[in-house]
Amino acid sequence: MTKPIYILGIHDGHCATASLLKNGEIISSVSEERFLAIKNYIGFPYKAIDYLLKSEGITGKDLAMVVLPLRWGLPVFSENVVLNNDPILKLANALYIPLGSVRSLWGSLEYQFPILNNLARPLYRIAFRLICGKTISEKKKFIAKYLKIDVSKINNYEHHASHAAAAYYASSFNHEDALVLSIDGEGDLLCASVSTVRNGEWERLAETTANASLGLVYQEVTGYLGMKRGEHEYKVMGLAPYAKDYGVSPVFRKIKDLIILDPYNPLRFKSKFDVHYISKFLHTKMKEQRFDYIAGAFQKLTEDRICEWVKAAIKQTGLTTVCIGGGVAMNVKANLKISEISELRKFFPCPSAGDESTQIGACYLGYMDYCRQNKIVPNIKSLGSLYLGPSFTNTQIKEFLMKNHYFSKYKIKYVGEIEKEIAQLLASNKIVANLAGRMEWGARALGNRSILANPSNIDTVRIINDQMKMRDFWMPFTPSILKERGKKYVINFKNILAPYMIMTFNSTITAQKQINAAIHPSDFTVRPQLVDKDWNPRYHKIISEFEKLSGIGAVLNTSFNLHGLPIVLGPQEAIHAFENSGLEYLVLENYLICKNSSQ
Repeated sequence: MTKPIYILGIHDGHCATASLLKNGEIISSVSEERFLAIKNYIGFPYKAIDYLLKSEGITGKDLAMVVLPLRWGLPVFSENVVLNNDPILKLANALYIPLGSVRSLWGSLEYQFPILNNLARPLYRIAFRLICGKTISEKKKFIAKYLKIDVSKINNYEHHASHAAAAYYASSFNHEDALVLSIDGEGDLLCASVSTVRNGEWERLAETTANASLGLVYQEVTGYLGMKRGEHEYKVMGLAPYAKDYGVSPVFRKIKDLIILDPYNPLRFKSKFDVHYISKFLHTKMKEQRFDYIAGAFQKLTEDRICEWVKAAIKQTGLTTVCIGGGVAMNVKANLKISEISELRKFFPCPSAGDESTQIGACYLGYMDYCRQNKIVPNIKSLGSLYLGPSFTNTQIKEFLMKNHYFSKYKIKYVGEIEKEIAQLLASNKIVANLAGRMEWGARALGNRSILANPSNIDTVRIINDQMKMRDFWMPFTPSILKERGKKYVINFKNILAPYMIMTFNSTITAQKQINAAIHPSDFTVRPQLVDKDWNPRYHKIISEFEKLSGIGAVLNTSFNLHGLPIVLGPQEAIHAFENSGLEYLVLENYLICKNSSQ
């Protein structure tokens, strides 16, 4: 029997995550935040790694390779990994805060005199590579010791190559020629790349350095509007459609030349100044501008520039199949605009395209290299469903409930046909928190760690926010729709796959009547999950049973988590959320739990 090829991918930056590939297929992936209940946790993902290995019944010695999704490593991103033995890293950590103040002062000068960038950037790159090259070396030693493997089994791949690989190989057309784009805030000194895959061979055509980063601009605008950088960008995107054109246009005129396509190479972005220092620009140019107009203008800038970039790449390469990854590809409204480009034929935005997907891309790259080195024909499989995390049996759940005396505290019953019971509650306008099957990997809850509700009842939005979510008033909720009912609710002329909630679409008139609580109330766009029966038969049945009762082939779906915490992992986290919210109904596999005030 042929020995399986296992590749372990480790990302220890923003939303630290580990993934396991087996024979060309991602079989497990989970973020450390779920185990620690710290949203977007930064640091070494100990518990995620331990789960992956234990669930597959393997140890470090069974791994063909361990991969990291970056060429250079930031010491500050690994504060819980002991990297301070090296004198250069000791100095870097000691100087991190004071050098930040110096850099901020320099940024103010550079904003006034952009020519200073030509002096500073080469010196910055040298220092960055010296310090971060040392960090990678120390990380490899640490990982080798933790997994009890030789350091030679650990490879690292450039950040944007990892983003691109995640987008291409995860797609259903990963054996076709394609145009592959990556775009984010910053990684390995870059913010964007353009590559082609022809006959299985990769070629990078262009890359943009981070001083012209659309992602960094959007991040700083998020902070300027009083929200959390690196986490609340989706709120800016959700706010933008409320802004009227007459208010957006004057603001847009002030920023339209902030980032443009390079006239000499339209596959690259170009900025008026280093956008790391855009704070000064915002406080000067956006002063006294209304918050929604700012959101609308910067969303328009993002959409316009990305679409110009994609069009230029299609024109230059002749390739009309497009894959895109990187944090900016989480901008689902920009993805809609890309999908509407007339020249584009096929489109795949990477699911959960932020840095939590980079280790998946690195796994694919490591697998391809391993096959090449060992003269093995590779057999990469597309990502498929995102149910890649831990699951809990009814036996485990019952033991947990009994051990903690919940049977005496709440009304709890085992329901054989739990799908029908959930559907009946939803049809009665009840809100149900649902935990079942393997946990989803990524930023989106896709039915297994979700709060479900009737999508036709607009009061649902207020009730969920009051009970648990505390979302900003302008943020829309989203629907899970039976795949076979997609055309009833979603306008999707190019038949783009939509199982991941990574795309918005324009909605049909039927959607605006039947699922009005789960579409954007201003522009009526919808960010759907089209539920495939083969991927999640239990969730598909819940929606099907609800359709029998209501005539609606969809439910409202929002992530099951308390405000400020990550999506729940298992029964313990689910009960904690249940007890610390106004939720009345909780389903743990086949167990229905009701608070005593519930029917």
